[in-house]
Amino acid sequence: MAGSRTLAIIKPDAFGAGKAGKIIAHLEQGGFRIVAARVARLTEAQAGEFYADHRERPFYHSVTSFMTTGPCMPMVLEKSGAVAALRQAI
Repeated sequence: MAGSRTLAIIKPDAFGAGKAGKIIAHLEQGGFRIVAARVARLTEAQAGEFYADHRERPFYHSVTSFMTTGPCMPMVLEKSGAVAALRQAI
């Protein structure tokens, strides 16, 4: 189904505060299916690659630095209209 998957990341502050379970439960209650998930600690290079589209924006360096401060949890979510539905859920 086209447009039915999207990427979400539980950021280091939420993951470190033990909120991953509540976030996942919220997404599942909203009808999302978790297709893949893992705990990762991004390197500067990985964070820079992920946010490459924002390289010229003033927040680029702060967001890439923040994303390397601790473990995070990238997830592939599935739901009809996943991108719009995720924006609504968050």
